[in-house]
Amino acid sequence: MSTLETLKTFISQRLAVAVEEISGLLETTISNYEEEISRQRRLLSNERSGSQIHTEEIGLQYKDTDFDDFFTLTSTSDLKDKDTLKVVHIPPGLLKSTVPQEHNHDTSDMSPVDDLPSVDSQDPVIHSPLATDRRNLWPAIFPIPVFSYNTEMALQQGNDIFLKDGTLLTSQSVKSDILERLAEAMFSYTAYPNDPQRTAVAHALIERHPCLREPGSYNGCDGWQQSLKYKCANYRSKLKAHGNPELMINTLKHKQECDRKPAKNIKKPRKSEVNYYPPHPAGETDDSLENTRLELISASKSRDNSQMMNDMMSRTYSCRRREVVGQSMQVAQFYERWPALFNPAQINEEFRRCNTIPLESTFMSQLDRFTSKFLQLFSSKGGAVGQRMKGFMTELRQDQHVSVVKKRDVILRCLIEYLGESVPELISDYFRTAETKVHQDLQAESMRIYVCQQPDAVGIIIDGTPVMTDLDNLPKACCLLLGLTYALNLDYPPKFAKTFEVFQRLFVGLDMLQPKQTSKFISLKNKLFT
Repeated sequence: MSTLETLKTFISQRLAVAVEEISGLLETTISNYEEEISRQRRLLSNERSGSQIHTEEIGLQYKDTDFDDFFTLTSTSDLKDKDTLKVVHIPPGLLKSTVPQEHNHDTSDMSPVDDLPSVDSQDPVIHSPLATDRRNLWPAIFPIPVFSYNTEMALQQGNDIFLKDGTLLTSQSVKSDILERLAEAMFSYTAYPNDPQRTAVAHALIERHPCLREPGSYNGCDGWQQSLKYKCANYRSKLKAHGNPELMINTLKHKQECDRKPAKNIKKPRKSEVNYYPPHPAGETDDSLENTRLELISASKSRDNSQMMNDMMSRTYSCRRREVVGQSMQVAQFYERWPALFNPAQINEEFRRCNTIPLESTFMSQLDRFTSKFLQLFSSKGGAVGQRMKGFMTELRQDQHVSVVKKRDVILRCLIEYLGESVPELISDYFRTAETKVHQDLQAESMRIYVCQQPDAVGIIIDGTPVMTDLDNLPKACCLLLGLTYALNLDYPPKFAKTFEVFQRLFVGLDMLQPKQTSKFISLKNKLFT
């Protein structure tokens, strides 16, 4: 073969590989957009169905003699003898429903004033329902809120003086207000901030207001971190008095007898869950949600009511969290009570309810993002692990036009081996075996994915129960298995702690800074980003 022909062959092969990679990226991007469009349509449908448009609603205003103007009447105690009242019609088209906001990692400063409606003396105040769930992940850089007017003035003056002569601000009243507002802001992300999170808040505080640095502290904020620890505990105590379920679940009264010690078996997010144990939606009770659950069982038998099922599943999310978190219900029992949950669409939605981000599109896009880097790492690995990975990658070498799904399959298998864990202990492969026989073989397994060929079948077993079947492929099964650990509040299998750490922290970006990243994960991440 001539040099020119060899060059042509090489170029055509490289072009084919490039086209395949571009097609994979386009496929992922399109699926992301389709999922987002579908979600926005559902939100719009919910907004329309949940809105209440009344053309004849009225509000009352009274005339304040001191200001000689009308104000919204909120209590009859505001009225005096011979006060003037005015009936005000609420303009038609006002929506009383709330629409969830997308999370934003780079949230700007949060001011309590920014969230208040502008109130004109001629317009009634329309109160929105109280939000019962969190909307945002813990931010990469914590946004320091705006404090009270007096505190902001003191901080501005203190910063000016600090820049001139280095004098620090030591006012106790200022510190008290700062701690109170920071505790409130932190609770909007998590009820139980850990040490790294409190340290991150303290660092952000002194970066924003350098006059608050502490003399003698090795980092200028160690004392703030300790103060935040106690302030957050006090803030939880205040909310506990109002019956906040996320806090009440850890009171001695609500613990099992074997766990009735203050610091034993604290139920709190351990995998960066955002809505770990939310309260019931406004107006809902245990009985009303139980009725909705029974309706769901009937609705799950029909294929033409996915929107209605999704609405009911969203409404009963708090009920499911009480069962998997509060009662630690067995998987088989939970599967019988909530059959509608165990399908790919609802596992994706449940993950979004729990963590505010999409599961499958995020997982697959990040997996595809690092495909070339992963293949380079795996190809250069030597020893027995390298030999096992080369066995998985043989098909990729033999066929340059292998599908994106097959690449994902190979990368996930190699990743498990690369992290020092065993593929056969998580993924069971079968050939010409009936799915019912597979279920019998895996009855004793706590967590397993099975992949059958001829006939083709992919499914997930948890605690011996086949919770999901008829899945398309192994990558999707791995993604949904991660989603199931959140939906069922399951711990990661100890034998695959590193694999699930990569799934959680790298593929879906959930990292609450504690526990610390393992050395294996840090090494892998450094190699992927270099």
